[in-house]
Amino acid sequence: MANNRLPAVKAEVSGAAIKNAGRFEGRKAPKARPVGKPFARMTEAQKEAWEEFKDELPWLSHSHRALLEVACNVRARLSTGDEVGINVLQTYSSILSKLAATPVDETKVNHGDDSEEDPTDRFFSRPN
Repeated sequence: MANNRLPAVKAEVSGAAIKNAGRFEGRKAPKARPVGKPFARMTEAQKEAWEEFKDELPWLSHSHRALLEVACNVRARLSTGDEVGINVLQTYSSILSKLAATPVDETKVNHGDDSEEDPTDRFFSRPN
């Protein structure tokens, strides 16, 4: 069975588009809309969590809104000191992972290259 098709944006972010340029040539990505404002039904603590997530995770888009709402709900409960069970924490961990908000998942997001090229790279890098 074939693997699922990798979206063009994810291929760019993960570096797959560079590694296999021909595979992704001509693919068009959907236009990503910004996350936008929090839902009106959210509490003040949840809206505050929304803004924190927007600031912490600039790669989020409109398609993340449903997961972001759940993450904000849990974060607000944690910040107010409400008792949460292990199932809620596991769900929160899973959602953070899906939003690339954990240290391991964050490495999959391309943050750009603001650093200067290291002159020793030509000696220590792999040839291909």
